[in-house]
Amino acid sequence: MTYALDTNIIIDFLNREPSIIKQFNKTAISKTSMVIPSIVDYEVLRGFYHTPAPRKEAIYQIIRINCPVVEVNAAIWKRAASIWAMLRKTGHSIGDADILISAFCIENDYTLITHNTKHFKDINGLLLNDWPK
Repeated sequence: MTYALDTNIIIDFLNREPSIIKQFNKTAISKTSMVIPSIVDYEVLRGFYHTPAPRKEAIYQIIRINCPVVEVNAAIWKRAASIWAMLRKTGHSIGDADILISAFCIENDYTLITHNTKHFKDINGLLLNDWPK
């Protein structure tokens, strides 16, 4: 099993949320792989460019060493377009970043770790796990 980390989970870790740190440690001990979708990497990095936080950025660079950033490929873009169309047809919508993260997880058979499960609940085939705060 591989976990894909959502932006809010990384931010909670950087903000020293005890339960999230505990989950990270538990997952690392269990040898479960964790990756960062490139769209999540973008969201985290843009935050540092907007509001510099050198200590948190240094910690994030360590996270990136242990949880590699995985790029979006053509199959993910195609899946994302399909998800967007399905959501629109059913009267639901979420942001493009969340659609890309969903497509990334589905295409790679990863479980998304997020606190925003309500954003993702209407996406068929997406595995979700909400680490409690």
